[in-house]
Amino acid sequence: LCSDVRQRIQQRIAQAFGISPSLLYLTKPTFFSRINNTEAKTTHDEYWHPHIDKVTYGSFDYTSLLYLSDYAEDFGGGRFVFMDTDSNKTVEPQAGRVSFFTSGSENLHRVEKVRWGTRYAITISFTCNPDHSIEDPVLT
Repeated sequence: LCSDVRQRIQQRIAQAFGISPSLLYLTKPTFFSRINNTEAKTTHDEYWHPHIDKVTYGSFDYTSLLYLSDYAEDFGGGRFVFMDTDSNKTVEPQAGRVSFFTSGSENLHRVEKVRWGTRYAITISFTCNPDHSIEDPVLT
């Protein structure tokens, strides 16, 4: 299932940005996130700060998020915010919705603090550098 979802997202990113899917490689970290309103224990738990994925993770060229829960139904807060000079653009998570974007400085973003409930998502990221590629995750 994970490989199928990754391939489908990879195809859509390639189509949207006009590149060959064969030039996109899965990269790390690809991760599942569960965010609620508990206090952060370390700075790594402070997900709400503005950041650029390419700076934060290094290998990211394209970032995608597959949402597994619904904004305002399963959790409050937790919306994804692109921080633009003119005006911010906000994505409201919905289970099954995929958002994707280039990972460079053109896409400074943050996630609002979750006020109640739990926000679930999977981050699946791609690189154009085969040296930074990883294999699809497997269950052991």
